[in-house]
Amino acid sequence: MALPLIVTPEYRTTIPSTEQEISYRPFLVKQEKVLLTAQESDDDKDQILAVAKVLSECITTPDIIIGDLTSFDIEYLFLKLRAKSVGETITIKVGHQGTSNPSGTLENKCEFKTEVEINIDDIKAPAITVDKKVQLTDDIGVVLKYPTFHDMANNETDSKVNINFIFEMLTKSIDYVYDKENVYNEFTESEVKDWVDSLSQKQFEKISKFFVDIPVLQHEISWKCSKCNEEESLVVSGLNNFFTW
Repeated sequence: MALPLIVTPEYRTTIPSTEQEISYRPFLVKQEKVLLTAQESDDDKDQILAVAKVLSECITTPDIIIGDLTSFDIEYLFLKLRAKSVGETITIKVGHQGTSNPSGTLENKCEFKTEVEINIDDIKAPAITVDKKVQLTDDIGVVLKYPTFHDMANNETDSKVNINFIFEMLTKSIDYVYDKENVYNEFTESEVKDWVDSLSQKQFEKISKFFVDIPVLQHEISWKCSKCNEEESLVVSGLNNFFTW
């Protein structure tokens, strides 16, 4: 006789970049094993891919392609999923952030670590304030789209925001180019790279700002040291930080 199935509840949330409402269920033991295995590997890419896999299995709304979401969508959805799967509150130990001495190095007067409780529901979706339209000349402009999670995960350059990263992401993030008469939205990867190479330094800098200003999920933690009573704060951002909670 088959064992009885346990029905899991469903919840709803919104994808930050598109404002589409979706349904999801908590992750189960099967998905938790995937997350724990990735966490033990201490490899950033393993952790990112594990989060994507778990999200794909727990989002119940049809036709949601995880690879097409943005990095801040993934971060936000994973936190919502974690809250409903493990609990809304997290307790972490944090120490002093240090102050600069005359030599420029950081020093701490107190090495005590204080337990801080964080309510995941207090972490809000990032504000979408970046202008996707960049006017390059009086006649020519470009409309950009956020890099997808698939683009970011498969980027072989350093994940930090440097010139190689921006160039690689730019070639994948051009929605269309326009002038006074036409809209150009059909082009090959080679044509895009040649077009980007033809930009002036100032034009490239205008586009680069879009990638620097891409929304990031972040949360400020404030606390008072339990030992010395000094007040401290720390801004946490990025999937790798949230993954370890």
